[in-house]
Amino acid sequence: MPAPTCLLFFPGSRPDLLPKATASGAGLVCVDLEDAVGPDGKEAARSTVTGLLASRPDGLRLAVRINHPHTPDGHADLTTLGAADASVRPLRVMVPKVDAATDLAPVREALGGPGRPLALIPVIETARGLASVEAIASAEGVTALLFGALDLSTELRCALDWEALLHARSRCVHAGRLAGVDLYDAPFFDVRDVDGLRAEAGRARRLGFDGKAAIHPGQVGIVHDAFAPGREAVERARRIVEASERGGGGVLLVDGVMIDRPAVDAARRIVAAAHHEET
Repeated sequence: MPAPTCLLFFPGSRPDLLPKATASGAGLVCVDLEDAVGPDGKEAARSTVTGLLASRPDGLRLAVRINHPHTPDGHADLTTLGAADASVRPLRVMVPKVDAATDLAPVREALGGPGRPLALIPVIETARGLASVEAIASAEGVTALLFGALDLSTELRCALDWEALLHARSRCVHAGRLAGVDLYDAPFFDVRDVDGLRAEAGRARRLGFDGKAAIHPGQVGIVHDAFAPGREAVERARRIVEASERGGGGVLLVDGVMIDRPAVDAARRIVAAAHHEET
């Protein structure tokens, strides 16, 4: 199944926002215990999250972003979630500010277990994390990476814009493809700037990201549209797949263009994504 194209954050301290998050159409909803929750609200948010995990709607793909596991808040997150019944523990955990693959070990130990695969989503938002991104992407349990533009730009002392962070994004894409994991671009923080979001999401798609994070339900549809293959692209991809199946492999000629195996593989991904959107 293709990766969800939009990951929507909502604060763990605001369970009242879950219906809106669920109705947004986001492929993955992430309850945030880190940046979206102030120091005084962390404990209450942990209790709220365990309640959400116990009563989440059927079919909802839910993740939890914990605090960094080597911090007191991160340790408390893991203690609370790990003490819950196995059926209530999150199956998808986002880990912020991952500097090295070893940062993920405490999460696996606290929340994993035999017969219970744990999907980890490290956030690459530090200079050390970027330097180690290949090892992080290949670590046990990692199924996706999230690129964290805001924190990384602050640490690098560079502008929070596309050009300044292009190298970092490209490195994450390369590492993700080497490891075979999904890739999510950072959220676009100006919820009023629809054109800016649309443009940045399109750039992320062209660079190789599978999807993009969002911080408001109103952004979800724009992200979906940016990552969905256009009608002409889908039709051409279907022609390529059909020609490949008729030709039995080898080099093909479709619409006057030479097509080889990598192009056929790309066409199959487009057709699969279009089928997923239709269903």
